[in-house]
Amino acid sequence: MPWTYWGIVTLLPMVPDLDVFSVAAYGSPLGHRGITHSLLFAGLLGAATAALCYRRFRVRWWSLASLLLAIIASHGLLDAMTWGGETVPFFWPLGGRYGNWGPLPVSDVGIDLSDLIDSRAIRAELLWLWLPTIAAVSIKLLYDRFAQRRMP
Repeated sequence: MPWTYWGIVTLLPMVPDLDVFSVAAYGSPLGHRGITHSLLFAGLLGAATAALCYRRFRVRWWSLASLLLAIIASHGLLDAMTWGGETVPFFWPLGGRYGNWGPLPVSDVGIDLSDLIDSRAIRAELLWLWLPTIAAVSIKLLYDRFAQRRMP
């Protein structure tokens, strides 16, 4: 895939947190952890982005839109895996907020670079998210490399 694809799939999961700049109250529908963390928002943003990009990437619109929905929705799911903080309205506007399920502390707010080592949230994300991801990707890459050597 072209670099623009990788840029898009890297940036899209961050879009739900743009609601942090909202003047609405924290946890309200238009505030932080509001509707931008919902599956409806993920679907609409994924569909719109897929409509703009599927021809360039030479993929089917449905495939790209589904993938982008999952990528964007992962943000809300990971926020729901924190303990503390506001819950997530996955099924907005139908109602219900979910979360505080997992091992991750809520991200530190207002930390500066000198506190990165001491940040409990960053340490927890490294342990529970980044290390398993790095391990899975490494195993896949090693498998692919050895599988190619066996092919005649």
